[in-house]
Amino acid sequence: MNNSDQTQTESTNPTIDTMLAHRSIRKYTPDPIPQEHINAAMIAGQAAATSSAVQPYCILHITDNDKRQQIADLAGPQQKVRDCGSFFVICADLRKHMLITERAGNDYKTGLEAFLVGAVDASLFAQNFTLALESLGYGTCYIGGIRNDLPKLNDILNLPQGVLPLYGLCAGTPDESPSHRPRLAPQAMLFENQYPSDEQNLAHIDQYDELYKQYLTDRGANPATWSESIAKKYSYAAREGLADFYESKGAKLC
Repeated sequence: MNNSDQTQTESTNPTIDTMLAHRSIRKYTPDPIPQEHINAAMIAGQAAATSSAVQPYCILHITDNDKRQQIADLAGPQQKVRDCGSFFVICADLRKHMLITERAGNDYKTGLEAFLVGAVDASLFAQNFTLALESLGYGTCYIGGIRNDLPKLNDILNLPQGVLPLYGLCAGTPDESPSHRPRLAPQAMLFENQYPSDEQNLAHIDQYDELYKQYLTDRGANPATWSESIAKKYSYAAREGLADFYESKGAKLC
């Protein structure tokens, strides 16, 4: 399968069809998602795997319009955070473990592993939650921009020690139908037994660059290659205060 075939994959079952139909939606109608649909997606999200059943995550449904506008402003601004039908903040949640340990009379002692498990399990939950919403006809868009100013976000949400916001999630009824952003070819991501040589890796990237440039051209955007955007993105360190913030909230990163 080459890159151009990815969105043309023959249907296997409705679940895969829903997954292949994913696009990030950035324009929404103002209609909120009914609570029964959120509840159904929540249960589906919780069905995701979790390490040793520790369930180290939580999700905040932000319904206060003022809080949503403040978050939209600090996230970019990204007005879709305020305007989408429903907005959520996905968090690693070590708080419940802190409380259990304290109640048992023990000291809460963790290292990087606890933070990593929290981030991984929260993301497994979030993808299940998102897929469930999309299966119900809603659009979604993850919002990493909430990490632009985590101390301010912390103040807006009044988060207790141990609750670590990771990213936001817009969801709602789509008010646009964007094209699918192409991905690297599967053979550029799936390797048998060993990682490929640098030459093989770069050959896949070069092939993808042409597809990505054409995608942007078709959208009427600046026709840059994927490599150009990546070279720029990783030429500086972004959001350098993250470790200090997470450690201030009880995470151990070493």
